[in-house]
Amino acid sequence: MERIKRVTVLLMFLMIFMGNFSITKASAQVGVSASITYQDFYDNLSPYGTWIEYPGYGHVWRPRLEGEFRPYLTNGYWNYSDDGWMWTSNYNWGWAPFHYGSWIDDNDYGWLWIPGYEWSPAWVTWGYIDDYYAWAPLRPGINIGIRYNSWRPEANAWNFVQRGYINDRNIESRIDNSDINRRNVGRINVIDNFNNTKNHNYYYSKGPELNDVQKYSSQRIQPVSVRSVNKISDAKFNGNQADVFKPNVQTPQPKEYRRFDNQMNNNVNQERVSVPANQQRENIERLPVYRAPESSFRSGGGGGGGGERRR
Repeated sequence: MERIKRVTVLLMFLMIFMGNFSITKASAQVGVSASITYQDFYDNLSPYGTWIEYPGYGHVWRPRLEGEFRPYLTNGYWNYSDDGWMWTSNYNWGWAPFHYGSWIDDNDYGWLWIPGYEWSPAWVTWGYIDDYYAWAPLRPGINIGIRYNSWRPEANAWNFVQRGYINDRNIESRIDNSDINRRNVGRINVIDNFNNTKNHNYYYSKGPELNDVQKYSSQRIQPVSVRSVNKISDAKFNGNQADVFKPNVQTPQPKEYRRFDNQMNNNVNQERVSVPANQQRENIERLPVYRAPESSFRSGGGGGGGGERRR
């Protein structure tokens, strides 16, 4: 009898232990990565900008902002992280357009974001020239399955800052995008320092090595440790730890968007014409508005095509 009691107690202990282990393991798995669809991109970004059906690129997004805007420059700064130089945006929508996808600069409509599937600290190319570091957003169509150190952005896309200011929290005030620098973009040495993304093993540029930057900076740069969180509201900085919302992305289309009705040629590759930011916003507002069919953004629906014109 005593032996049976001991065996029973042992079995109960094992059952409790295994139950707790399973719960702990399941909880840990839930916290590994969030998952969203393109619909979450569309719904979360719609209050802050305009979706446009753009020839050749599908649905693209333009932030609704006053004044001039440049991706990876306006209202943000660079942090050195475990994964390389990470763009930290002060916009509450910055979790998406600076870490997924790519940007194009249209003469008439300004900078437009093309959504992407894969997270990285920043989708840019890095370089240096004389006493400056330089960076520019990647354009769509760049093969990120290989190193893209041979690709060169157009002159207007580059940003230049003296090397000692690369980690300045107000980097926009330190920028030197002068005609002198832009006339010398052919002399930029592209930094061949790449890493791979976690999901699809794509290449992204980590930027200058920390020990190189440290030679020019008067401050000691402390690397930031990146930790994934499951909700946008949980993203924050805590000392040298960055809690970042970087979910896995699936797909369909925005519920409301604008469209080039005449399928006019886009103005990405044309010779640069200086169009004021307020004129670019007005150009966006003049595009006709469409609403996607309900079936296209229900759970499991596909994206693209169709759409009812509203005005």
